Amino acid sequence: MGLVGRFPLLPFPRPGTLRPVAEPTPAAAALAKLRALRRRVLRRRALARGSVVLALGALVLAAFTGDLAGFTGLPDPAAVTLVILVVAATLWITEAIPLFATSLLILFLELTWLQTSFRDAGADHPDGLFLAPFFSNVVLLFLGGFVLSAAFRKFLVDERLARWVLRRSGGSPGRLLLAVMLVTALLSMWMSNTATAAMMLGLAVPMLADVPKDDPLRVGLVLGIAFAANLGGLGTPIGTPPNAIVLDQMKQLGVAPSFATWLGLAFPLFLVLLFFAYFVLRAAFRTRVEAITLPDTPPQPWTRRSRLVVAIGALTVLAWLLDGLHPFATGTVALLPVVVFFGFGLLDQSDFRALPWDVLVLAGGGLSLGVAVDRSGLGQAIVGLVPAGELGPFALAAAFAAVAAVLTSLMSNTATANLLVPVVVGLEGAAVEPLLLVVAFACSTVMALPVSTPPNAMAFASGAVRTADMVKTGLVISLVGLALTCTLGLVWWRLFGIG
Repeated sequence: MGLVGRFPLLPFPRPGTLRPVAEPTPAAAALAKLRALRRRVLRRRALARGSVVLALGALVLAAFTGDLAGFTGLPDPAAVTLVILVVAATLWITEAIPLFATSLLILFLELTWLQTSFRDAGADHPDGLFLAPFFSNVVLLFLGGFVLSAAFRKFLVDERLARWVLRRSGGSPGRLLLAVMLVTALLSMWMSNTATAAMMLGLAVPMLADVPKDDPLRVGLVLGIAFAANLGGLGTPIGTPPNAIVLDQMKQLGVAPSFATWLGLAFPLFLVLLFFAYFVLRAAFRTRVEAITLPDTPPQPWTRRSRLVVAIGALTVLAWLLDGLHPFATGTVALLPVVVFFGFGLLDQSDFRALPWDVLVLAGGGLSLGVAVDRSGLGQAIVGLVPAGELGPFALAAAFAAVAAVLTSLMSNTATANLLVPVVVGLEGAAVEPLLLVVAFACSTVMALPVSTPPNAMAFASGAVRTADMVKTGLVISLVGLALTCTLGLVWWRLFGIG
């Protein structure tokens, strides 16, 4: 049998039918270059993260095997805690590993290394000392807030409120911007500012459908949503994680304000900054549009389940406001919507899995680190280096506000609060309570960069805002916010016995 019999004829094309290979279009070539650049950036980022992790691992190993106490001049537990603090701060700033993973690493080092150091020093502590912060009152408080937020979104309660307010703003661009910022700030007081910003940015899209693409109103409205979501977090203890972290520390000091008192502490500053941000945006982004027609969508009907969600939410908020009139902690009250919504099927297993557990673990890790700094004596050693007695209250507040502003521009505001709160608590010769509030408020009023807060990042990701737009307005609002916190805040808080 010949070759033809052994192998079937291949379907070669006929002469003259071969087609030349098509040249890539400019768009395809540009896309390929972008993909190659992205791969190179990801490789470099992975290499940098690996280098950071290896360097920190070498630091921990050297500290574990060497004379750490003799090198630092600190007691062994305090020296170990210092290394854990350096590792945590580096990982939180560089984000070489996920933020929540850093919190779990803190717990691991505390249970394995710090506990051993405590035992060797004759000061044994139960493992629950470092585990308890992960399910503390502040974590329960945030869990309840996240569950309320999830239920409001699922049953469109937040959207109904937003549309009701927006429809009554009329067609004036100025009133529309003010209404959007007011409703965003109001929702952000009770919901995650990230979830609030996401919802309001979604509602802003149809409002801007008839606005020219080059009109400054587009930039002003998107920035107004982001800035109002940031400022709304000042209003309540559950508005943003730094508030809850500071409140937990104040409870340990026996000077924690009630839920209603916190509203009184924050409301003037929150209101002044919100209207200041509105006027800054109006001045910076003057629109050429005279009137805006809002989309008229049919309202969703109220159901028995949506009414139950509103009733439970109102009851929870009322119990938070009446904190001093019943024996239950705010975290215990926060369990009410968790039990009711999941117990009666208003929220299901997929909703439970979708909760931001990484934020809860991040907060727990910071609180656990604060316990280690306090119990090991490191806090007292650090604050001994701060000349608190030589600085007046305003200068000391300005110093901590400046440090918080710089750190929260580089890392999450939760991680910033976790690092600064233990340092403030250990200060001697200074009023600690107002400084704790300064740290909490400074973490929420800094909004100059896209990386400063999640709402800022979402506004930047929308494509309507450039970094320059955010800096020229956000920087002014941030500086005024920090100045008011260190002046008006300190004076106002004295009326509530804080200062």
